[in-house]
Amino acid sequence: MTGPVTRAWLARTISECCDGAISAEEVLAADCTLAALGVGSLALVRLIDVIEGELGVFVELDGETWFRDLDSMTAYLNGLTTPGTAR
Repeated sequence: MTGPVTRAWLARTISECCDGAISAEEVLAADCTLAALGVGSLALVRLIDVIEGELGVFVELDGETWFRDLDSMTAYLNGLTTPGTAR
């Protein structure tokens, strides 16, 4: 993937990592945390694997709540993939 991480790409990826139990449209429309939406720990592990593989980044799980919701995750990943952006 080249360019910034979009909410739509991330929502589709989250849906795929949940085996379709949550649709991309539900992720995009959600006004709650990913956990409240039903994204479980296994889906997050799958998601991190896809993100690292497709974006060529290393996701650090240092206690930050970057995965709290779609917007915070999108912002976090764009910080990792934007040249010259410290994270």
